[in-house]
Amino acid sequence: MKLYFLLTAFFLLIANVYAQTVVTLRGTVKDAGGKPLPFASVFLNQTTMGARTTESGNYEIGGVPSGRYEVIASYLGYEPQILPLELVENRTLDIVLKEKPGVLKELVVRPDKDREYYMQLFKKVFIGEGAAAQQCKLLNPDRVEFEYDRGTMELKAKADDFLEVSNPSLGYHIRFLLIHFEHSPGTGYSMYYGNPLFEPMKPRSKAQQKRWEKNREKAYRGSALHFCRSLIAGSYRDEGFTMRKLVRRQKEQGQVVQAPPDSVAGIMRSPMFSRSVSYLGRKELPVDSVLQKSGRDYVLRFSDHLYVVYGKEKEERLYIEKYLRSNDKPGPQVSIMKLLAPEVRMDGNGNLEAPMDVIFENYWAWEKLAVMLPLDYRL
Repeated sequence: MKLYFLLTAFFLLIANVYAQTVVTLRGTVKDAGGKPLPFASVFLNQTTMGARTTESGNYEIGGVPSGRYEVIASYLGYEPQILPLELVENRTLDIVLKEKPGVLKELVVRPDKDREYYMQLFKKVFIGEGAAAQQCKLLNPDRVEFEYDRGTMELKAKADDFLEVSNPSLGYHIRFLLIHFEHSPGTGYSMYYGNPLFEPMKPRSKAQQKRWEKNREKAYRGSALHFCRSLIAGSYRDEGFTMRKLVRRQKEQGQVVQAPPDSVAGIMRSPMFSRSVSYLGRKELPVDSVLQKSGRDYVLRFSDHLYVVYGKEKEERLYIEKYLRSNDKPGPQVSIMKLLAPEVRMDGNGNLEAPMDVIFENYWAWEKLAVMLPLDYRL
């Protein structure tokens, strides 16, 4: 079975760095009545840059490379604010949070004989199933509330505060503000998105720091972010990527589906797509067939699906075993990308403007929070 995943948490708006200039963002966080909110979280989405407010509601985030960001402000019992912001100089941003409807009450976990099963599913979809995921730990699982529809077999989850995840493989403590989660075990379809803040752990030794740096580089190479940045740089082939067109067509009973010109058939078998047949183009695609410059940004534009192979690393053994290929040797990492809109804008740092308009399948879909890096990460 191939994994099908709508990737949204991994490409939220973040810095489009124009220069090495660094700026400071400061301001206050208050409620609608003007009362300061002490110890509120303010951070730049999916980065290592953030702060908590003082007792008087003030915050300051320094050393921020100039560029475009999403500023996230959160406080328990209040609706989080997500504010797109372009920073080219020092900036003051005062934030007002609205209280959530209803009275804030103590969290009560009701007994549920199926909760452990739901939790295991949730962690597989949210954190992952690879070697790095097996080292991760969800520190506050009681914050997760589940809703299961027995008719559609759809599992939904929500949390009223940050989920805390320890990732000792990459050396990050992740605070993730979950906005939406759904998973359908019957189809393999999953979707979740939210706002993560990465807090680097303090290494116990230089050797541990080197291991983290090595693991972070391994997580980055071959990732969707690496691919997007290599397209912008025009170095995708040198960095190990190839891409071809994949056409997926529905088939009806008794109907013979003709292969498109210059293609071969039979590259995918999946219960999700049992009523379809896929054809892979023989020719590699040039970068200008999928990416165009648009002002200082870029536009992803292609039809059908994009079949991306990263040849400099092999598939993880656990990935092979999950999809019942235990006798196979690890091959190159294969991912499939589809646009849900005619085009998707991307900034100069390789970050998608509308991540919900992009679907990933196969390897990029299998990689989850356990190998996620902050978007200010650079080799």
